[in-house]
Amino acid sequence: MAQPIRRILVATDFSEYSRRAMQYALSLGERMGASIDLLHVWEPPPTLEAESLMLGAGAPGAPLEPSGLAHAGRLLHAWAERYHASAVPLRLQLERGSAADTILRLANTGYDLVVMGTHGRTGLARLFMGSVAQKVVARATCPVLTVHGMEEEQEALPVG
Repeated sequence: MAQPIRRILVATDFSEYSRRAMQYALSLGERMGASIDLLHVWEPPPTLEAESLMLGAGAPGAPLEPSGLAHAGRLLHAWAERYHASAVPLRLQLERGSAADTILRLANTGYDLVVMGTHGRTGLARLFMGSVAQKVVARATCPVLTVHGMEEEQEALPVG
């Protein structure tokens, strides 16, 4: 028998795909009496990682990682502000690291459901870019709901 959904983790990258996932999660949360933790994982650009290792933290000319993380925090608060009127309890989380690994780690801390947007890339685009949602779906220990971001208009095909 399925467990009731009381805690939902929503991962966001601030995209339209994430916005739709959040709206879906809010709808679920309202109907099920669940709370939502809205998570953004800040992944420093690879150049920042390499420069930090070479220059050392705090060295003159070293990248200012805290400013990137602070900017992500401001974005998370601004993004969540859209949903402040919701009846669903909302908590914000900002983490640094690999998005898939962080979502998976947090999913194992008592969440009943993970909700995230997916871009639906296929073929070479997915091969080269990878997919956070794909990794989370494959390895999560709790249910994962992926929400496609944008509805595409499709041309009607003639029948007959």
